[in-house]
Amino acid sequence: MSSSLTQSHQSPFPPASRLSRITFAHGRQVNFPILFAPMAGLSHVAFRQVVRSYLPARASTLLFTEMLSTRLLPFEEVGQTPQTRIAVGEDNLISQLLGNDEKLIDRSLKKLQVIAPAGIDINMGCPVRKVLKHNWGVGLMGDIRYAEQVVRGTRSVTHLPLSVKMRTGLNDDPVYLVEFAKMLEESGADWITLHPRIQSQHRKGRANWEYIGRVRTAVRMPVVGNGDIQESEDILRMQRETGCDGVMVARVSTARPWIFWQVGETLGLPPPPGREGERAPRTPEEEGLEYYRALILFCDQLESNFASVEQMPRLKLFLAWGNKWVFFGHYLWKQVNRCPDLVRAREVINDFFSTPKVLLPRTSLQ
Repeated sequence: MSSSLTQSHQSPFPPASRLSRITFAHGRQVNFPILFAPMAGLSHVAFRQVVRSYLPARASTLLFTEMLSTRLLPFEEVGQTPQTRIAVGEDNLISQLLGNDEKLIDRSLKKLQVIAPAGIDINMGCPVRKVLKHNWGVGLMGDIRYAEQVVRGTRSVTHLPLSVKMRTGLNDDPVYLVEFAKMLEESGADWITLHPRIQSQHRKGRANWEYIGRVRTAVRMPVVGNGDIQESEDILRMQRETGCDGVMVARVSTARPWIFWQVGETLGLPPPPGREGERAPRTPEEEGLEYYRALILFCDQLESNFASVEQMPRLKLFLAWGNKWVFFGHYLWKQVNRCPDLVRAREVINDFFSTPKVLLPRTSLQ
């Protein structure tokens, strides 16, 4: 974080977090290094708008798009597709690319100029089989020289800050992980995000935060940590234990998007615009009520940004993850899954929350 925030509010982040030294497009610099993750089917404009509503006033951070296929982008009307729609004022958006073909990456970057991203990210973390068979995602980590070509090729065709979101790799080899991170730095990556799980784990088991610290010590560029964040204290603890330059929040934001507000409040930052004079929800009951509000806002954003046929699949996926933290949330998810449209889904949601509900501090994501 910038010194103006950290010194006066005793932030756990270093006064000179390496991420704050990067100037992104539109002159943006990060002073609140709690980032919103790229998640397939989730990190679209509607969800990003919900997250933005919970960012502390004057906090500057980065929000990611869904992963965008470089096989599709060159042939799409960027800015009009569900995956590339943006809202007015989204000048801190990082577009994440999935692919390995330098020509397609170049063409994709040219198409993305329409939405003017603040930076570009290369996906080297997706573990699903259909991605691996194309040698995309974490598959790129299996061949360090090939991955180097992809990064150098991307660096040669964009002036934007370039990052890589990665895992530990295909195998649990911390020596190779550090070597790989050093290669990324030497090849032109400006910063990286590390989710310290191997490919076969997906979201199972424990993310090995120790590896975040190892990599951060071994390189000069910023290192953002990711994995096993469920409560605001997890964000603060990850930084304390690893020394990382920022923390990326993923699935928990489907249930607790105000986690950004909670962390900001802990650091002494002002509440989000429009919530002046309020405290961040903390108790299970307060969070239960806030989840209802966030869900209604999410529905409003779906209605504003997506056609009718596009709305329900996104609501169902949002609830498929978020319900895991809600007491009896599975019942809500099942009921919404039966709804033919957003109008009926709103009725179901209102009925479910007609009696107070509570949020659980932690859940299983496996």
